[in-house]
Amino acid sequence: MLPQRLSRLFPLCWAAWVCVPACAYHTTAGAEDMSAGQIRAASAPVALVPATGLSSRPLDSMTIVAASGGTVVVTDGDGHEYFRAAAQPRLTFNVGGALGTHHVTLKNAQGKPEGVMAFDVDAATTVVDNTGKYTRLFNACVKTMTGSGARLEGREHKWRNKSYNSFVSWVLDQSNTMKGMLLFSTHAKDMVDLYRENQQQDGMIWSFVEPDNGPGYYDTAYGHLGYAKRDGGLLFVRQPNENHVEYEYVNMLYQAWKATGDDAWMSSTLDSGLRALQYSVTSPVRYSKRFQLLKRPLTIDSWDFQVEDEYLIKDTTTPTMTINPERTKFGVFFGDNTGYVQASARLAEMLDRVGRRSESQAVRQRGSEILDRLTKLSWNGRFFRHFVDEDSSVHRDLGVNMDEQVAQANAYSLNRGISHEQAVAIIKTYRDLRARLPHGSPGEWYAIYPPFEKGFGSHNDRWQYMNGGVAGHAAGELARGALAHGFESYGADVMDRSLALAERTDGLIHFAYTGAYEELAKPSKLTPVSLIKVANMSFGSKGGQGALPWADGEKDNDLATLPPGRMVVQDVPFDVIDAAQNKQRGAVAVARRRGFAAAAQIPVKQKAGAVYLLHTIHKGKGTTSARNNSTDDVAGAVIFKYNDGTQQGVYVRRGEHVTGWWFPTLKKTHAGVAWTGANPKSSAVGLSWAGIANPQPDKEIHSIELESSVSGAIYIVAALTLADRLPETKAPPVSYGGPDNWAAANMSAALTEGLAGVVDADRALQMAELSPRWSAAGVNDAQITIRYPSSKGYVAYHWQHAPNEKVVNMQITGNARQFNCRVLVPAGARPTVAKLDGVATKLREQMVENSRYAVVNVPAGVHHVAVSYAAVK
Repeated sequence: MLPQRLSRLFPLCWAAWVCVPACAYHTTAGAEDMSAGQIRAASAPVALVPATGLSSRPLDSMTIVAASGGTVVVTDGDGHEYFRAAAQPRLTFNVGGALGTHHVTLKNAQGKPEGVMAFDVDAATTVVDNTGKYTRLFNACVKTMTGSGARLEGREHKWRNKSYNSFVSWVLDQSNTMKGMLLFSTHAKDMVDLYRENQQQDGMIWSFVEPDNGPGYYDTAYGHLGYAKRDGGLLFVRQPNENHVEYEYVNMLYQAWKATGDDAWMSSTLDSGLRALQYSVTSPVRYSKRFQLLKRPLTIDSWDFQVEDEYLIKDTTTPTMTINPERTKFGVFFGDNTGYVQASARLAEMLDRVGRRSESQAVRQRGSEILDRLTKLSWNGRFFRHFVDEDSSVHRDLGVNMDEQVAQANAYSLNRGISHEQAVAIIKTYRDLRARLPHGSPGEWYAIYPPFEKGFGSHNDRWQYMNGGVAGHAAGELARGALAHGFESYGADVMDRSLALAERTDGLIHFAYTGAYEELAKPSKLTPVSLIKVANMSFGSKGGQGALPWADGEKDNDLATLPPGRMVVQDVPFDVIDAAQNKQRGAVAVARRRGFAAAAQIPVKQKAGAVYLLHTIHKGKGTTSARNNSTDDVAGAVIFKYNDGTQQGVYVRRGEHVTGWWFPTLKKTHAGVAWTGANPKSSAVGLSWAGIANPQPDKEIHSIELESSVSGAIYIVAALTLADRLPETKAPPVSYGGPDNWAAANMSAALTEGLAGVVDADRALQMAELSPRWSAAGVNDAQITIRYPSSKGYVAYHWQHAPNEKVVNMQITGNARQFNCRVLVPAGARPTVAKLDGVATKLREQMVENSRYAVVNVPAGVHHVAVSYAAVK
């Protein structure tokens, strides 16, 4: 049975023909359900009339029920013929060619039209495979990029009463996110236009924009350096130490041109692109005269915070973000330069398109020279070294051998025009790293590996974000590069593990993940502190000499059953006072109420990294239960008083550190229920525990003050223990940092360009390269549509592998003038015969490493390609 959407018949107002669209790649058996009356009507010799509401998708099967005699001609949305056959009672064809309104024309023997029927054809980007695995990955990418759907329209920026929509308002993020979003959104040109209109005279491009909400941080930090301006309702900011903005701006222009196919718009923006790339190689703060390469301060890969070591110039509000042209220690980060190489090639391609040959040659030559110089300086035979200082006298102590660090821009460089040999070496480096990953690592696509031991602490914890986090956004680049350079199975494996990682978390493709889980440090020194001299409350309801009764002194409602002596909770020892031996004084209680002290001092006179409390809270303003929690979340405070006369306090909060003593419930990372018992009034009474870090662990603590809350609640501490530290806790699998839609876009590109193999060889897919690599991923059936909503550009194909027959079949269509079809055959096989629409055609074998592709040229329209293969002898 056909899907409900397509199984119905479309009678043309008692016309001679009925078109029956069938879901792509299915038979038209549903047409057999047509009634005898409809068949008789269909065979009546009457003219065709236009139908309304009839629509189809590329490669849908369309069945025409027609009178005999004459010829049926089908033309696409651009008026090009893609099907012709003698009229028959039942005639089936596959929809294809340019999107738009297609026409079915019945011509008589003289070639004159007897009737015309019209139907609409549209397409949307979809990925469906028989395993379901890559369909799920595709859906995860789309969900991450678009969320609820609002991001399809992007974020609106108003400038001089015009609207511009971005996926992310930073140039770097926007450029990467475009890799996926241009297959779903029409907002291709917006941010290129906005940044072009605001380009500085020297060619500089702003890093990001945000609404102008009046003077603030960026004016103070960057304004005097010329890196912030307010204009037309927006704040434009350049991160001073970034040197990727100009080439990513050119990449934005290139991608927008590809998606729209708008040569005139592209041509009007080329001079801006030229100025941007010229700025990168002429600005004294962007270009190294010594190395003749792009430069920046030492940052982790292309990020915008620089190292905090002895060479940092602290002359601004935010020294890690800014630069001093004369004093900053610059060097060469290879990723800036491979990115510039890619942008140069892309700009040259656009210049060629509009006939600016001499400029194209100059731009392409400059990119080639930069790659040559970079290779001599930074290439070590396995990957590009992260950073090379301009000043040879600089020797940095960052706890790691920087020459052996693999930075994420190596994965990005795979797709930037480096040599195949370099790409192979980088892929092998990552593949080798996979075999020796640290404990708990989700993958080898690190932001940087191994991480810095020092120098970036205020920006990155070890194994998080850019300092050893596993970069979800780099996974797509690594996979796409591996698929293109003959490591198809490895590329598919990276994608498989990325999907598994998404499905283990929340179903999204995240920007960064925790990079490793080392052995967690625990307290090595735990020292119980005696409260005997400061205790002022009994555990019983009667109290005693100098001892307040427990809580409010309600008879038989107390903690009299609390056992005295050593109590161990979460490996922490507490010494509970034997109140009977201390004049009934067992706990320290503070409160802002009659009969209580508002605070209590506990002598310490030693260092400690943390304090553990055995405690509870009773009553308070807004209390709904006389014996439990108040609506006020502050139970009290722990104030660390240091020997140097300074002090620092930490609030003790209900539900976070402490809970009431009737039916206590609490479960936090460093807090919980310590003990429960019973009394005549309640079946469950008890105490909670909490660990609180000392804000200044390097200072000796003179005393700890327990301070009560203004709520009137009684804060009670039964025991206190010092520790050298709190135990480390396992980090969540998802780290923090950049936008997830960037990561999903890069993975989407790996899926659509890498595994599905659809590459735009012109613009608006008017020429397309098809290199489906499904056989390397264990897929036997894949249905792919790639569409630019900004134009009519699309490609659709149905790929099928029949292992028993040793043949790969593809049904192909699109708006392209020609398809360069590169069919990957299974490992260990070579192509033997290729057929185009059932007729043997010229076959060229192409080797990429050990992978074999059958290359077949396919003309415009709808065509079937079959490639037979045999085992390599």
